[in-house]
Amino acid sequence: MTTGGATGRGDKFVAPPVFAVVLAGGRGERFWPVSTEAQPKAFLRVVGSESLLQATVRRVRLLLPWSQIAVVVEKKQADLVREQLPELPAANILLEPQGKDTAAAIGLASLHIERLDPEAIMIVLPADHYVPDGEAFVAVLRRALDLLALQPDWVVVCGIPPTRPETGYGYLEISEPLASSPGAFRVRRFLEKPDRQSAERLATDGCHYWNSGIFLWRNVAIQNLLAQHMGEVWAGLCRIREARGVQEALVREYRTFKKQSVDYGVLERMEGRVVMVRADFAWDDLGAWDALARVLPVDDDGNVIVGEVQLLDTTQSVIVSDGLRVATVGLSEMIVVASKDGVLVCPKGRAQEVRRLVGKFR
Repeated sequence: MTTGGATGRGDKFVAPPVFAVVLAGGRGERFWPVSTEAQPKAFLRVVGSESLLQATVRRVRLLLPWSQIAVVVEKKQADLVREQLPELPAANILLEPQGKDTAAAIGLASLHIERLDPEAIMIVLPADHYVPDGEAFVAVLRRALDLLALQPDWVVVCGIPPTRPETGYGYLEISEPLASSPGAFRVRRFLEKPDRQSAERLATDGCHYWNSGIFLWRNVAIQNLLAQHMGEVWAGLCRIREARGVQEALVREYRTFKKQSVDYGVLERMEGRVVMVRADFAWDDLGAWDALARVLPVDDDGNVIVGEVQLLDTTQSVIVSDGLRVATVGLSEMIVVASKDGVLVCPKGRAQEVRRLVGKFR
């Protein structure tokens, strides 16, 4: 199965194959103590009976067959991928010796796709986002693929209309709309996670969207961009590609890679060649425990309750038990999470800071 726009091969025009690359290497540190190094957030059943990884791949399967889906993950989580996605071909589980953020992971995936079809298109998706409407999700991807058919050298990113001031997300600033594609805009610049005052302005000015981390590009285009903007990483990837002992080369080269996102290393340096498709589907990146209040049912007092929990005079809080009994008295606007790996207690308004706390443990 293929989908997307046309590309020239000889004197014919055929649709290039499309591959989805699901990035499952994140640690999900703000979901500590349930998300751990042994079982990061993407593998957790945070919402419903599926893990976030399983739900992501199920959405992609509405568009592509198993043979055109790859998962990039740290080697230590390989068994988790096999357990949760038994239908995924073994060759499509791409193992990193260690996590080096998205640029290296995408580069590694590009080598895999290159061997399958040099003309292919790559869709990059985080493994740990919440998108309840799979059909709407696929419709946006099809629009993005149509844009690539018109301009094969573009990078297309899916932008989420902001619904609140959010300090935990990156933003896209748009410029002029594309006349050829309703709901698509040129991206003027990428913005890092803002402070509260800036987030309030960005959420309401009509010129900014949340950066979903969902990207589309031709495989050869992202390789060229890595070579241009992240030459050391691309040189290392080329040495991996040419090595006889691939595993040894992977370990050797990954050790030298800087930890850097593709947003910072590549996309922020592109002038006028990044376009955004407005993504009109419900979305949440579930970045921290307070996000559960946006995606799970709440009780009459505004609490999200997961697991074996008893509450007394507790309101507007997130209380999670992962195998332990939890009881709270007199709490308001709090997060309490208990698992065999630890207990977290913090105000909802400081959920983003849990990552700093985990860093102290490490």
